[in-house]
Amino acid sequence: MTLVLIDLGATYWPGWFKTKSGVRAYENAIEVIDWYRREYARVIVCADSPKSKRRDILDTYKANRPDKDPEAIDSLVAVQNRVLKWGMPLVQCDGYEGEDIVASLVEQAWPERVSIVGVDKDLWVLISDTVTIASPKGTIDAAGCFDKWGVQPEQMTDFLAMTGDAVDNIQGCPGIGPGRAADLLQRFGTLDAVMAASDEEIREVRGMGKTTL
Repeated sequence: MTLVLIDLGATYWPGWFKTKSGVRAYENAIEVIDWYRREYARVIVCADSPKSKRRDILDTYKANRPDKDPEAIDSLVAVQNRVLKWGMPLVQCDGYEGEDIVASLVEQAWPERVSIVGVDKDLWVLISDTVTIASPKGTIDAAGCFDKWGVQPEQMTDFLAMTGDAVDNIQGCPGIGPGRAADLLQRFGTLDAVMAASDEEIREVRGMGKTTL
């Protein structure tokens, strides 16, 4: 029986930024959660803590984002309250984001099958033989990860370290976008192996000229 883990932030915030309406964002999130509640016997909603320990690691983390609109916060809290009224488990842990909770629950659930609702790039590393991601376009497995990014799920951590994440204000390696990062990881396997490779080996990868090297 599949366990469904819903990343609440990834479910709620796209609706808010698209409409800038607390009512519409609430309705969109509730519609998604209610569908999974009715279709699956086991569903857990994973919510962000108001403060993230990631800022303790990197003080510029998400520093490019404006303060959240009070209307959006009130609407998000209303979603959480509705989830609790339905009797669904809603998990929140001080200092951690929803995707951190998803990752912890995925590990605890093994070897059961898990479907993750949320397409944040950080979650793709969790894809495995038993774990898939549910997106509006269908189910994403390891093959889907490679089709999208050119790397395997277990390479996503190194891939994101190389490319950075502008949304979260995390800088990657200058001159290394998704295409070059994928090419390097396809050739060498890991970021450590890239760092250990000779200049001549790296320059055999397309696009790796003198300046980028």
